[in-house]
Amino acid sequence: MRSDNQVLGIITGLLAPIAGFFFYGLIYVTAIRPHLELREFVQDLFFGTREYQSPILSLSLIANLPLFFWFDRKDRYKAMRGVILASFVYAIAIVVLWF
Repeated sequence: MRSDNQVLGIITGLLAPIAGFFFYGLIYVTAIRPHLELREFVQDLFFGTREYQSPILSLSLIANLPLFFWFDRKDRYKAMRGVILASFVYAIAIVVLWF
């Protein structure tokens, strides 16, 4: 069964940056600031400091790239459109957080 629909792309495009956020958090607490825990990264740096929210969200959006190219390789063009739409939703949130 071929699952080429836009809803699948939107859902995976919204979930992949969340996984990217936690991946970046793991890198941050192990390599950059080893004295912090992941909980402190999420609570203090992301939710507690407004100036870091937009850049961290932008970095986590990179997680949509492998997903986009995987859908491209599998010729699932509607799902690719869903990933792009989800990226635009995140882009709107990033711009709102930026101001």
